[in-house]
Amino acid sequence: MKSSVESSISAKVYMVLEEEEARALVSITAYGADQFIKCFFEHLGKAYLKNHVEGLKSLFDSIRSIKYELSKIDKARAEFGKPEKI
Repeated sequence: MKSSVESSISAKVYMVLEEEEARALVSITAYGADQFIKCFFEHLGKAYLKNHVEGLKSLFDSIRSIKYELSKIDKARAEFGKPEKI
């Protein structure tokens, strides 16, 4: 008889951002993950981030969708004649 057991633990973290915070995230990530990592490593060292490079790249990809959603907000404000919040 052959048997096997697989176990895993996973977690998801959800966070709600104010518009200003979302725009700040988009700005921080504007140069892309690779440039951010390079600069971080050069100026702040590798100790904190070296084990999280793939997660950081995934985060930067996720933030791209925030930029798209913010552009829809900007467009709606323009169509309704509302001034931009930021």
